[in-house]
Amino acid sequence: MGLAPYGQPIYCDLIKENIINICDNGSVILNPQFFDFSSIADMATIAWGKLFGCGHRTAESELTQFHMDIASSIQLVTTEAMLKMAQFAKDITGAKYLCMSGGVALNCVGNGEILRAGIFEDIWVQPASGDAGNALGAALAVWHNDYETQYTPKNGQDQMHEARLGTAYATSEITDFLELYNYPYVYLEQQDIAQVVVDLIVDGKIIGLFSGRMEFGPRALGGRSIIGDPRSPEMQKRMNLKVKFRESFRPFAPIVREEDASDWFDIAVKSPYMLLVAPVSESKRSNLIAQDEANLRINERLAVKRSEISAVTHVDYSARVQTVAAEPMTTVRALLDEFAQRTNVPVLINTSFNLRSEPIVQSPMDAYRCMMRSNIDAVLLENILILRSDQPQWVEEGDWRDDFEAD
Repeated sequence: MGLAPYGQPIYCDLIKENIINICDNGSVILNPQFFDFSSIADMATIAWGKLFGCGHRTAESELTQFHMDIASSIQLVTTEAMLKMAQFAKDITGAKYLCMSGGVALNCVGNGEILRAGIFEDIWVQPASGDAGNALGAALAVWHNDYETQYTPKNGQDQMHEARLGTAYATSEITDFLELYNYPYVYLEQQDIAQVVVDLIVDGKIIGLFSGRMEFGPRALGGRSIIGDPRSPEMQKRMNLKVKFRESFRPFAPIVREEDASDWFDIAVKSPYMLLVAPVSESKRSNLIAQDEANLRINERLAVKRSEISAVTHVDYSARVQTVAAEPMTTVRALLDEFAQRTNVPVLINTSFNLRSEPIVQSPMDAYRCMMRSNIDAVLLENILILRSDQPQWVEEGDWRDDFEAD
């Protein structure tokens, strides 16, 4: 998804002629010579290389136009299959709404295309799509079948509680941890949190946010997030290279107040789980001089200021949107309110609180270690603010990058 907008879908026909057949009802037939599902070898076999005349890309090596075009082509083929599946589901059910799950349902680009196609009035995507979500389904099955519990929908709203189904830590538990290791911290009164943290964000600082229960699923939604100023043209590159330690092209998501979403993005529905891609509103885009970017390197294309929120605007003017409601009042909502009051921009950068390939942080120790291994400037743990500049020198044996493959 992230690399596709840099390329052109010139390999779609080659892919559909050789690798995958998409039926009218959206079902797919894969050519087995291109896949190895044994988990022993790479899933993509050498047949891929023979078909496209290239070998496997070495991790973290330079991305070429070929890689961008492959990504663009596979994304378009994936979207085609998703749209056909959605249309078939509509044809056989006549339903107004569509619920989606499974790993491909995390493809925010395809989800956005289904929504814009108008096949359904709205769609809802399980935020823990994929294998991990099986645990949720198993729990629901027991709840319904063994206890014969009847579920009554509440005003058509899901009961996922913003996917905040994980662990939480009391302020006393956080201070106990920090004092055990003699790590400096500042206690903030509740009414001061938003002002102090937004001061840091406006000053260009990157903040780790550790608030309430942890999210269930691959998307950080304000419970275990890294946030920053979306107006800064350099913030995307800085976060990728100095915090996440990954390729600079990787896009970051905007988190926006629900009531302001349609002003900043071409979206008319809620998106609380960051599972829809929508264009940035034309009124917020920069007036660029038309130019051919095909021959520009990725870093040069990233440097182009495309909108008022350039750090979360992809090269095709798209963004993976998360909307935040006013109720229940959460820390991230309070920060959005304060930032909007200061800057007239009700948007922040939101990415998962982790380094590349690591799980999202779960505990205060995880959060502290993540800050010290990276260039995160400060972490807010409930009411506790930790400034990286105040901390003792961080020393650990070996290089943590050796324990995690590049994602």
